[in-house]
Amino acid sequence: MIIEKTKNFVMNFVNECKDVPANMAKLSAKAKEMGLKGVAKATFDDLFANRSFLQWLYLITLSFIIPIGMEFWVNGRIKDPISLLTSITGIICVILVAEGRATNYFFGLITNTIYLILSIKSAFYGEVATMIYFIAMQPIGLYAWLKASANDTSEAKETDNFTREAKKFTLKDWIKYIVINVIVWQVMGHAYKSIHSNSPFRDSITDATNFSGQLAQTSMYREQWIFWILTNVFSMYLWFGNGFNANTNPANLSIMVMYLVYTINSIVGWIQWSKATKKW
Repeated sequence: MIIEKTKNFVMNFVNECKDVPANMAKLSAKAKEMGLKGVAKATFDDLFANRSFLQWLYLITLSFIIPIGMEFWVNGRIKDPISLLTSITGIICVILVAEGRATNYFFGLITNTIYLILSIKSAFYGEVATMIYFIAMQPIGLYAWLKASANDTSEAKETDNFTREAKKFTLKDWIKYIVINVIVWQVMGHAYKSIHSNSPFRDSITDATNFSGQLAQTSMYREQWIFWILTNVFSMYLWFGNGFNANTNPANLSIMVMYLVYTINSIVGWIQWSKATKKW
């Protein structure tokens, strides 16, 4: 039974890989047909169109007002602009994910690259490995979302960023993702232990939840938000455990605010994606 399921999984993966050149050719042909102006308009529309006043207020408040306001409230000024930039682009990214906008992957690439540097400086080996994985997954996720959008011919596509591809876990999916979490947690935990990390299995928790969250997001599963919530909670604990002090380490404040907002947005994302899956 297990061997058969593994075989089917491998075969499906191989077939997906075989389809990549053909799908990329279709996307490339579509881009050529649209032209530079058309692609720019499509990108602009994905980023700005079909957003209500309350959604704009939500985006501006969480992405700019809260992070910048916290900096001035606690420090009286912006002490670490790089960390603040990471916080802002990261929050914009997750809000775009919650809204089902493919442009989230551009902001994700910026955020993860900067956060990778910050994690290296803080010696958070688990976060370093996770950011490398995230950076690699950004173009893959963008490809998957664009492919889903290209295959969607519904009228709702013109006014709703969510497509028929938004879906939810079956029992088999839950089992698969739980197994993936345990495997990644154990493998990465032992890897960190081998390089004498102070808390190898604590660090590897976020590796597991991040891996599953990004995988579920790329596949457009609603349950990605459960893994993101777990990631945010563990990450806040990680940064607090590093000796949270806004004065001696101003980067911590921006990162803590970022993860707090991430948690709020993950709840909103769960609600929005749940509504999207019910449509179909």
